[in-house]
Amino acid sequence: MVKVMISNVSVHNNPAKFLSNYTFEIKFECLEQLTQELEFKLVYVGDAKEDKQDQVLDVVVIDAVAPGTYKFVFEAPPPDPKKLPNDSDVDVSVILLLALYRNQEFARVGYYVFTEYDDPELRENPPVKVDFEKLNRNIAVDEPRVTTFPIIWDEQQPTDQLVFADLTEEEKKMAEMNDELEICHSLENVNCTNETPSESTDTRITNEPMVSMESTEPKTINEPIVPIEPSNTMD
Repeated sequence: MVKVMISNVSVHNNPAKFLSNYTFEIKFECLEQLTQELEFKLVYVGDAKEDKQDQVLDVVVIDAVAPGTYKFVFEAPPPDPKKLPNDSDVDVSVILLLALYRNQEFARVGYYVFTEYDDPELRENPPVKVDFEKLNRNIAVDEPRVTTFPIIWDEQQPTDQLVFADLTEEEKKMAEMNDELEICHSLENVNCTNETPSESTDTRITNEPMVSMESTEPKTINEPIVPIEPSNTMD
């Protein structure tokens, strides 16, 4: 059973200068008591063809939470220009918000990030070497790509996995169909918003898990997450 669901993501400070901080307000629901920490990562994909260009902008660790609905603000620095290609097309990149539990990714929200020079003359005749200080960025939030992944939430083998082993082949197929339907329903409930929506509706962001990323030191969130309402799913 899924224990945490991301229900809303709001993008602030958008559009903005390329070197401005990223700010996301994240709302999630905890359906059962967590025994370990939640982890959120913000990853900038510098080159879609080369995952070595990916940068983990920041990592936030949240202590185990009780059932309920929560929200918090995740602010992260921009990517390091020194680690980005400066002689190629920078019109489009990708930003990924990853949610993990026990080092397992269970949810991902991805956006395209469109960049252009603030000076019309530079847009018409861009310099050979990218001038990141004069670039603007615009996160396309109209149609984000939301992906969920099944994980083992507890140390013990999941109860549904034990039951699944005793099912017939036909019953297993029915169970798999029900699991897929549950995932589809969870995706429909995710609401991603932006204070200044983009007109873009490009949705080509890949669903495949990241292969390798540059690591960064995790940090505990500066301010406590805000409990919006308690859950009655547990006694």
